[in-house]
Formats: sequence, C-alpha cells, structure tokens
Amino acid sequence: MRPPSADTWTALCADPLPVAAVSQWVVRPDCGAVVVFTGTVRDHADGRPGVSTLEYEAYAEQVDSRLRAVAAAARERWPDLGRLALLHRIGLLQVEEAAVVVAAGAPHRGVAFDGARFCIDTLKESVPIWKKETWVGGHDWVPVPATPTGSAS
Repeated sequence: MRPPSADTWTALCADPLPVAAVSQWVVRPDCGAVVVFTGTVRDHADGRPGVSTLEYEAYAEQVDSRLRAVAAAARERWPDLGRLALLHRIGLLQVEEAAVVVAAGAPHRGVAFDGARFCIDTLKESVPIWKKETWVGGHDWVPVPATPTGSAS
C-alpha cells in the first residue's frame, strides 16, 4: 500500500496496516507535532477474559467517503492540521494486531492531539465498520453506537 500524494490518507485494508509507513508519511517540514493512535486487539473486553480474535466487517462502498468526511470535518475544526491518516483493517485479527491507525500532523501538539482524538472518536461513531469478538466460550457482535455524536456523519 502506497501513501497518497495528497494530505489525506484513508483506506480499508484486508492486509496488516502499515503503521510505520503512516507514522513516517504524516511528518511534514511545516508541522512540528505528530500524533499516531494505533488501536490493537486486546485479550479481554467488557469483563470477558480470553478474547482471542476480532473479526471486522464493513459496508465497503460507504467507508472511504465516510473516512474522508471525518477528515474534512477535522480540517474544518482545526484548519492548521497537516497530513491526516485514517486506516482501518477488516477480516480476522489476532490479539496484538493493529485494527485501526489514525495519525495527525500539525504545527503544534494541541491541534495534532485534538485532531487525532476527534478522528478516532468520530470514525468509531460514524463509519460503517462492525466487529465480532470471539472469547473462550463464545462470540458476539459488538453493538454500534445508536446515535453518532461526531459532526462528520
């Protein structure tokens, strides 16, 4: 997977996420701050130990436009944002594998932190991606938020 020439990188990936490449790509000479959030599969959830896998599915035809809407909303709120990356994995993931990476560059850390947090929170609320948790003794689809609170939907 190659980074884009523009300042926004969005993708839905069946292959492992290029976390290191995203971290390098988001750096620009005019931006002194880079925030990278990587969400990984953990071995427990909601009081259930023994989570072994997460399986992600998506409404693929809608994902890219929704990811771009999240990035556009972040740029509207924080015009100083530099490069933004929002990449999400689909398929079956094992514990410790990266499921999502969000990166934001900005001239200063406050904007980079705020932009990255907004992007991950809004992505989780408004992009049609679902996950099934499998743990010792069972599995279940995790409910999606009923009403998105982000401003990018």
